[in-house]
Amino acid sequence: MTNHWIDIRNSDCILIMGSNAASNHPISFKYVTEAMGRGAKLISVDPRFTQTSSKADIYASLRSGSDIAFLGGMIKYILDNNLIQEKYVRYYTNASFLVNPEFKLPGDNEGVFSGLMDAKYDKSSWSFQKDASGVIKKDRSLKDPNCVYQLLKKHYSRYNPDIVSRITGTPKEKLLEVYKEYSKTGKAEKAGTIMYAMGWTQHTVGVQNIRTMGIIQLLLGNMGVAGGGVNALRGESNVQGSTDHCLLFHILPGYLKTPKASQPTLAAYDAKYTPKTDEPKSLNWWKNYPKYSASLLRAHYGAGVTARTTPGSASLMRCIRTSSPDSSRGDRIQRAAAPVPTRPGRP
Repeated sequence: MTNHWIDIRNSDCILIMGSNAASNHPISFKYVTEAMGRGAKLISVDPRFTQTSSKADIYASLRSGSDIAFLGGMIKYILDNNLIQEKYVRYYTNASFLVNPEFKLPGDNEGVFSGLMDAKYDKSSWSFQKDASGVIKKDRSLKDPNCVYQLLKKHYSRYNPDIVSRITGTPKEKLLEVYKEYSKTGKAEKAGTIMYAMGWTQHTVGVQNIRTMGIIQLLLGNMGVAGGGVNALRGESNVQGSTDHCLLFHILPGYLKTPKASQPTLAAYDAKYTPKTDEPKSLNWWKNYPKYSASLLRAHYGAGVTARTTPGSASLMRCIRTSSPDSSRGDRIQRAAAPVPTRPGRP
């Protein structure tokens, strides 16, 4: 979820697809209604005419499972009519990045991406061109045939309204109505959001559904703005809570990774999960991973804790306490870890 529910009221156009928010997420729909009161348009795309559809300015039906074709048609519409938020696409996405010339799209490679061998992909051609310093080459004009933007246009050139209508079952004129209305949010002063739920995720191509919408939001500049985003509607609060509060086995607080046996030291753990980049202007926020992991350890063991790897041992990483005002906390932790005595006569 990129934006909180209250922020939905800041949207100029709300696309609800893969969700019946009015029935299943009524609190979120409260802010949809508030946005509509300010002039926002609501689009409902669903195989069924739902309670959400009854409130929508535009309703479009489609065959279940044809979401990617529906959204692919919107990508082509945006690209063909140059409705992108150009500055955002040019400078804040990877649209200008130059791709390896050996990379081939399915349309040029018998229906599959380059590198398919024995039912698995060799992704060596799925790389960017780099200069001598290891920095990715770019074409800010977005005209180089090997840049991401031109490859995107080429890939989605097949998604014309006639083909999309035949796949989705959505009338051509209804497709164009949806595309026209939602693509208006590509202007700098506008914002559009997507609200989706299990109607997208519970498909074998659920991830691709969401990624396709992500492409649309990036092209229109609807990321990082009030009223924008790609918003997942959770089925229950515990779904988000389990990730935020580390109830799942593979996530620590702050979305840190659970250490593996192959990472015997804090240094090895940090090195594994701290991304590196040669891009001089990259924010690379997760470069702060070591700070987050150190902060978590200090939250557990006290502000005075330091990390030290025992010399000559690859299997030990000990948290060594230094003298600090709360040094007695370690004793409390040790006592808490001792066996709890049982009442007489009870196991």
